[in-house]
Amino acid sequence: MDPLTAQLKRIRARFEDGVLTREDIDEAIALVENAEAEHGPGSGRQSLLYLQAPTTNPHSAVVGISIYEDGADSDGLDENGEFRYRSIKEALDDGWRIIKFPEASLAMREQDTYGLGYEFVLERWR
Repeated sequence: MDPLTAQLKRIRARFEDGVLTREDIDEAIALVENAEAEHGPGSGRQSLLYLQAPTTNPHSAVVGISIYEDGADSDGLDENGEFRYRSIKEALDDGWRIIKFPEASLAMREQDTYGLGYEFVLERWR
């Protein structure tokens, strides 16, 4: 859990207990200001993950991967040369969000499809 979320949960608990102080809120404000100073307004950078799979099932094995993260493209391989994610579900479990589902119309005429199957586009903010 990120520090701001943790602080907000503490604030809520202290509010419910009737012991919320101005300092509790000031700590949360400081966390936001520090994040904005470090990363700019909105305090986050978008990362994109492209996963290709043979089906639209989130549990199917990934057959292709590409990542744009921290301003650089990556082939999505770990230190052992394996895909960082073996399925779409594994990427979701690691905090990625699907922002584009594969085109289902590609399944209509299997003999006319090209490429690596169905492409999912995912994002996360850091």
